[in-house]
Amino acid sequence: MSRHKDTSPRELAIARQYGQRTLTALTELLRLTGIGARLVDRGHDWYVADPENVPGLASERLIIKVGESVSRVDEKFQKDHPEVPWRVIKDMRNRLTHYYEATDYEIVWSTLAVDFPEISAMIRSVLARPPS
Repeated sequence: MSRHKDTSPRELAIARQYGQRTLTALTELLRLTGIGARLVDRGHDWYVADPENVPGLASERLIIKVGESVSRVDEKFQKDHPEVPWRVIKDMRNRLTHYYEATDYEIVWSTLAVDFPEISAMIRSVLARPPS
């Protein structure tokens, strides 16, 4: 495995121990939660103002993509890091995907505004730990 100049020793250790797919999924989770933060920065008024609910639909899809990324994180990694609510994230993805007619877009907003920053912080914390 070649070392990228931006890859930390911890990230290299994660890729070695759990596979590059896990590291890629974790990086994608950070990217997606960052997009969520930028949507939230636009404000709740912006989110609810569109009569066609485009911001809500985009936010819903973002949550689904986060859930898909979690499904690419190695199960042993998930077990080794129980502080991240992996199952809850996957369950939210499943609910939005399979029960879309019952979507509550205020819960979608809350997920972006409250849960995404927490998830991002948890993953950043895991990536910041010294390699074991």
